[in-house]
Amino acid sequence: MKHPMSKFMVLTKDFVANESVVIDLKSHGLGNALGSLIFQNKTGQSARFLWQSYDAEKKGYFKEIMNDLGVKVAHYDGFITVTNGGGVQHLEAELKM
Repeated sequence: MKHPMSKFMVLTKDFVANESVVIDLKSHGLGNALGSLIFQNKTGQSARFLWQSYDAEKKGYFKEIMNDLGVKVAHYDGFITVTNGGGVQHLEAELKM
């Protein structure tokens, strides 16, 4: 029996060029059950990153699948650092688990 995917909005922000922000997943109880991270801007462009776990402790990284936004994502111990690309844009990010 499949469980329905849970979705959590983790970011809604206006970015300037090359701005970064840190998202604390642990404080929201989302630290270990990661799936995909999907970004979208107001013009409909998007980016998708898929969680890749590489050990039994659920450590891993977000692998870029598609990225029209120039967004970069780094994960470390329950925190995600999102870096905007070279332009000004409003981004929304949703974590699907």
